[in-house]
Order: sequence, then C-alpha cells, then structure tokens
Amino acid sequence: MDLILHPTYFIDVVSLVHLYHSNHVTLEIHDNYVKQTYRNRCYIAAANGKLALNIPIVHQKTGGSVPYNSIEINRTDDWATQHLKSIKSAYNSSPFYEYYETDLHELYRDIPKLLIDWNIKTLHWALDLLNIKKAIQTTDQYLDNDKARDLVTAKQIPILTTDPYIQVFQEKHGFLNALSALDLIFNVGPSAGVYLKSQHYLIKNTK
Repeated sequence: MDLILHPTYFIDVVSLVHLYHSNHVTLEIHDNYVKQTYRNRCYIAAANGKLALNIPIVHQKTGGSVPYNSIEINRTDDWATQHLKSIKSAYNSSPFYEYYETDLHELYRDIPKLLIDWNIKTLHWALDLLNIKKAIQTTDQYLDNDKARDLVTAKQIPILTTDPYIQVFQEKHGFLNALSALDLIFNVGPSAGVYLKSQHYLIKNTK
C-alpha cells in the first residue's frame, strides 16, 4: 500500500497506523496551507481531557492561497516552552515519559524556521524512537489525494478508530482516539510496534 501524508506537528496515531502498514510513504510538500488541520497542532491527553497544542504561525497577508512550504513559525511567542510544560504535566506519570524526556527536550532545542521542516523533523523523531524504518520521499509536485486530506483534517471524526491502549487519565475520560504519537510513545514505549502491527485489520478496507 502506498500512502501520501501531509507533514503534521507530531503525527497522530491514526496516521501512524496507516504509515506503519504502508510500503511507500510520500510527504506532500506542495499543497496550500489550510487552517483547522494537524499542520500546526497536535492533541494530547491532559488532566481535563483532550488538549490541543497549537503552533503560532506568521500570517501572510496575500488575500489568497499560501503555499504550506512557505509558512514560518512565529517566534515572538515562547510556545515551545509552554508545549513542553503541557506535555510534562500530561505524561509525567506515564510509564515511559522519563525514559524519553531527554530526547524530547533535545528535539525542541533546534526548531527550524519553516513549519513544514519542523513537522518533518518531529515525524522522523517519532519514527526513530519507535524503531519504525520507512523509506520516506517528498512530492515533486502537488498530488491530490482524498485520504491525505482526511488524515490531516483536525476538525472531524477520524477516518478510523484504533483499539484502546492504556492512557493516562483513561479512568477519568475513557480512551481518547487519534491523539498525537506522543501519547503512544509515552504510554506504550518500545511495545508501540506490536500495537501498530495489531491494527492492520482496521485499514484493510479503507480507501
């Protein structure tokens, strides 16, 4: 199976399932920037439920479509420190947070200027920690793909519901679907590959 993905801020678990079971993965880097997507946000499981972590961007006053690969991260706001604090607050009691905490802080020490570069960096970071080895290429031109658009859209029901795994605050909020890969990393750790492999049956019939 071939998969096209729009680079996002820490790939979500649903997209990660699709990536894990794909033979070839292509990152779409020639699309336009669209609001209300995972391009500049991810979701984690916090004490009060599902929490969005949003990256502020530099808005371009063009009045029209703006290429995703031209979007810059707004550096006037110390969002990275706030995100790290929120992640720690959410996952400090999870089984593997302390194990990966140093790696997480190291990742945030060097944030690229462009949002798309940062998102690609977080993707490779997550795949490296989870020991998922995939040959990933980028597009030479825009490729219109329905599944890619569905996977990147944050304000809709995810295209599939994965099987539950143990989450922090699960007794309080129940299982929260389609969270950031950070949720899987800190709760499941090195066993994430086994979990992702077990989800193969969910995507057999998805288009």
